[in-house]
Order: sequence, then structure tokens, then C-alpha cells
Amino acid sequence: MFLSAQVNLYCADVEACAEFYRRLGCAERFRTPATGAPVMVEVTGPGFTIGLASAEVGNEYGLGVEAGGEASEVVFWCDDAGSAYDAAVAAGGASAHAPVDSPDGRLRFAWVRDPAGHLLKLVQRLDR
Repeated sequence: MFLSAQVNLYCADVEACAEFYRRLGCAERFRTPATGAPVMVEVTGPGFTIGLASAEVGNEYGLGVEAGGEASEVVFWCDDAGSAYDAAVAAGGASAHAPVDSPDGRLRFAWVRDPAGHLLKLVQRLDR
């Protein structure tokens, strides 16, 4: 029935969000329109696709969406949460929480907000 899945994040400025994810090493695989200001850009990384969609265009379909997001997060598993956090901030993300170890010591994680305000959680497994 289903072939695959992707997460779509609604943005006020699709290009700014796409640039942030490209700076983190994601590859752009689709955009529409092909020239000019995009209303949708898809970026990919190892095993995932994120769609960055215009909230304004989504609302033309009556979806009632807002740009940004406070109630969700995209999780990126990484080898080094501290380095990933530094890279995300350097790419234009806003720090939401600096790297910290989980209470049980099994994980290290940090949060950054992309240019639209979506939470990006960076998680590293710790070998202890």
C-alpha cells in the first residue's frame, strides 16, 4: 500500500530553510517551481527525506497550517552531537539547548531551531 514516507515542514521562507539543510549536508532532490522562489523543496540525507513547503501555499488548499513548529521535532542521529550542534548553528540554526548527556548516560543530545523555528534534535549514542 505505502511505498515510502517523508516529513514535510511548513515554512514562511522555503529557500532559507532549504539553504540551512543544504549547509548541514543534505542534498536537494526536488524543487517547484524550477526557477524563482520555491514553494516546495525536498532535501535528502542518509535514509530520510524532508519536504520544506510554503505555509502560504498549503493554506490555499485550506490546510490551516502555520510556518514553524513548537509541537514537533526532526531527530538526526549522529556520531558526535557536539560537532553536529556546532555545524547546525554555523549553518544558520538558532541554539535551543546546548549538548547535554541524558540522565541515564546512554545518549548525548542537543536542540537547534531551523530558520522557520522547527526543532532539530541531534542525538548521539554513548558507549559507556
